Amino acid sequence: MTARQHVSIDLNADVAAIVRAHAAETHLSEGEIIDRAIRAYDLRSLLAQIRERSDLDEQQALALAREELKAARAERDTAA
Repeated sequence: MTARQHVSIDLNADVAAIVRAHAAETHLSEGEIIDRAIRAYDLRSLLAQIRERSDLDEQQALALAREELKAARAERDTAA
């Protein structure tokens, strides 16, 4: 299990309500919802970087990103 760190953030009231509702629907903590959202944003950023540096089309870039994500998860699971 990875180490967790407590942070405080200010969210727009509407966004905070969305986070709370999604957490309740999925039985996850609000922190996990935000963690997943940030990781998803980071993945989109990675895809944009891949596209800028290569001649891959969108499907190829997505396939590469999925492979990298799978490898990173496997490495993390092996280390745990």
